[in-house]
Amino acid sequence: MRIIQLILGLIMIGNLCNGIAVAQDKIIVDVQKRGHAIPPSFYGIFFEEINHAGDGGLYGELVQNRSFEDLEMPEEWYVEDKRLHAKEVIHHFTGEIDDRTFIWPSSPVPSWSLQVSATSSARMSLTKERPKFETAPTNLKVVIDKVGAPIRLVNDGFWGMGICLGQNYQLRTIIRTSKEYKGTVLAKLLSAEGKIIAMAQLNVPSGEDWADLKAILCAERSDSRAKLVFEFDGEGTIWLDYVSLFPKETYLNRPYGFRKDVAQMLVDLKPAFIRWPGGSIVGGITLGNRFEWKKTLGDPASRPGEYITWGYRCSYGMGYYEMLQFCEDIGAKAMFVCNVGLSDLFRSGEACIRDSIPFFLKDCMDAIEYALGDVSTEWGARRAADGHPDPFPLEYVELGNEHWGEEYDYRFDIFYKAIKKKYPHLTLISNHPLWGIGRSEKTDMVDPHWYGTPEFFFRNTMLFDSISRGKYNVYVGEYACNFGVGTGNMKAALAEAAFIGGMERNSDLVKMTSFAPLLQNRHKSDWPVNLIWLDTDKVVGRSSYYVQKMVSENRPTYNVKYQYTGSSKPVEYEKGKIGFGSSKTPLEIKDIRITMNNRSFKPDLSKGVSWRGEWQIASDMLMQSAVQGSSMYVLEDVNSNDFTLECKARKSSFKEGFFIYFCLTEDEQKGFICNIGCWDSNTVAIEQLSDGHNVGAIGKAAEYSISPRQWYNLKLVVTPKGSILYIDGKEVLKHIPQTMPKQFIASGIDEETGELILKVVNRLDIPYSPGIEIKGVEQVLNTGKIISLSAKDDNEENSFEEPRKIYPKEVEYNQFSETFSYEFAPYSYTILRIRVK
Repeated sequence: MRIIQLILGLIMIGNLCNGIAVAQDKIIVDVQKRGHAIPPSFYGIFFEEINHAGDGGLYGELVQNRSFEDLEMPEEWYVEDKRLHAKEVIHHFTGEIDDRTFIWPSSPVPSWSLQVSATSSARMSLTKERPKFETAPTNLKVVIDKVGAPIRLVNDGFWGMGICLGQNYQLRTIIRTSKEYKGTVLAKLLSAEGKIIAMAQLNVPSGEDWADLKAILCAERSDSRAKLVFEFDGEGTIWLDYVSLFPKETYLNRPYGFRKDVAQMLVDLKPAFIRWPGGSIVGGITLGNRFEWKKTLGDPASRPGEYITWGYRCSYGMGYYEMLQFCEDIGAKAMFVCNVGLSDLFRSGEACIRDSIPFFLKDCMDAIEYALGDVSTEWGARRAADGHPDPFPLEYVELGNEHWGEEYDYRFDIFYKAIKKKYPHLTLISNHPLWGIGRSEKTDMVDPHWYGTPEFFFRNTMLFDSISRGKYNVYVGEYACNFGVGTGNMKAALAEAAFIGGMERNSDLVKMTSFAPLLQNRHKSDWPVNLIWLDTDKVVGRSSYYVQKMVSENRPTYNVKYQYTGSSKPVEYEKGKIGFGSSKTPLEIKDIRITMNNRSFKPDLSKGVSWRGEWQIASDMLMQSAVQGSSMYVLEDVNSNDFTLECKARKSSFKEGFFIYFCLTEDEQKGFICNIGCWDSNTVAIEQLSDGHNVGAIGKAAEYSISPRQWYNLKLVVTPKGSILYIDGKEVLKHIPQTMPKQFIASGIDEETGELILKVVNRLDIPYSPGIEIKGVEQVLNTGKIISLSAKDDNEENSFEEPRKIYPKEVEYNQFSETFSYEFAPYSYTILRIRVK
């Protein structure tokens, strides 16, 4: 790095000696040119039970499978060949049956083991004999025939239990014994090496009635891989219905509360709202395992839990009440995501019959009443009985998660009208994409989601600039840079920071945002990149976490206009080849004709090369049948950046779009993709191919719905300076190739402090040293503050070993003025807080 900087310095000196003036980059901020207000609601968080984010994460419970319900499954589901098979249902969109199977525990009693010495005899099994709670009927039966040494029943927790010296832990167990059992019951916390950390004797009443017992275990040492052990030293039978262990010190000392260190990481983000409970778990694999909020209320021992879409059982411990209480505790508004009678679209896609829609609507209305209703109402009274007479801060309701199409639109309108009639003040959010709401009549907000490469986010900072205003606002409920960034490196953080600046600048349209996913237990990764990692005794924010923290803590009251010399500049397409493809969907293409060099011809399809997918040629028709991944078929007749391609195309699945590749390099590793029907089949976009990977959309996209099994007449006109796509004779999308900016700027005013907030992303490996000019002010005070996040290499990541390798640094700075220069570090995100009058 220093060598590169030295060379650049020598070049600059040489240019000066030769009389060549090297223009300094400029950032000019005009404080008088006021932009849009950035609402207090702008930054929130989205919690979903994924990656053991709740159980084994935020939720303080240390015992896994505490109610012994982990092998329960929905009706008509079954296990075969150690895989879980869901009930067969018809996908409402495709008409097909999804035959995927899911992981299932191999242990006869998940998370529990029985340790029996050679001189003893004992066995355990699951039973539903005389359950304490009919809603959670499974209990564990331990039969002891012979005792030579104490029998041990062991729970290892969630990959161990994090126990701290001097801390107290609340044990609760619901237990009964046979009349024959005359032994004692000891509860112990043992270290990974088997040393006693804490111990208490449980006084189990004689007889066969359930006893709900509590004990305090005080830790005499720390251990991150501790385990809970029950010791039995008599012959007879013991039944356990529920075993729970919580630290006495939870966040705000709430009973059955949240882990303090994890909760504090969320609190430090200063979220304006919390979206809950999902995510794909809202719909479920089928409706049979959808998330049911009513089952999350009441005594934790009575909650049945549910096998969720991410392949494990959620205990329902982090329920509706707990999340609403957490919102109130930290001053955040609550967002409830309801089910509209549709399972997850990317699983079975089940739709309840329309006669059952009122059931799901009532369930949603009951949830709203539970949060907001007067104590004289059914569910308001239930809230009061649960310990909270006053209403909770519910302000948003999202209707479904990641749904679209006519069936969703039909249901959305029913829900929207009914909720608005009774609760007109609530903000209702739909799953529609950015460019339109299909056949729905009205929505308050849409919730588009974006996951992509760094290039996608760097190139789409202008994504919202051209979106029409006035019909609805936007909540970007899920976004993250999660492709090609390891488990979350600095390049991802910088790309997200750049994208956030674009959202802030468009705050007249974008009103709310939340990163996803939020949390991941290091031992269970359901998603490649997550904001916060945790173990039993540690919590680590990746670099993106600190970007989220920085933007939340430095939210301007309103934007102000800026100019800078690092903006994108037009370039030309390079000459290249043409191809076709699709993403996760079968495709048919016919009547292909290419015009170039004043000649029109039909390409010889047999001379093409199939790179990915399953391709066939029949009667001059090109067909692709694979349903997994992206496909590519490259023609050999063209090497141009000046041509017109015409064809007819159709796809047979809703899942994603079909492609026209153009200007591909000789090795097919770089080029452009005209993606027709991407982003929920409702969008047309130009995407970029880099190193063989689709890095996502670049520039403006267009709303255009592509239906399965319908033929479309396509015409792509390409010149060196741009491209135009026509569908059925109508111009749909125009693209002009441009360079990717090297730096990204955002600016605004904090009215409360009287500060200009200037945010700068430098994505390069060399310093960025612009001249900065502040216009429209009477005075700039010299002393201010600089907060900077940087790395030596953009592939660097935080880790459990180096949790603050990438961490914000805040310094006082005393050289601000109306014109000044500043050197922004390589690979950095920097916020300048400048006091102005």
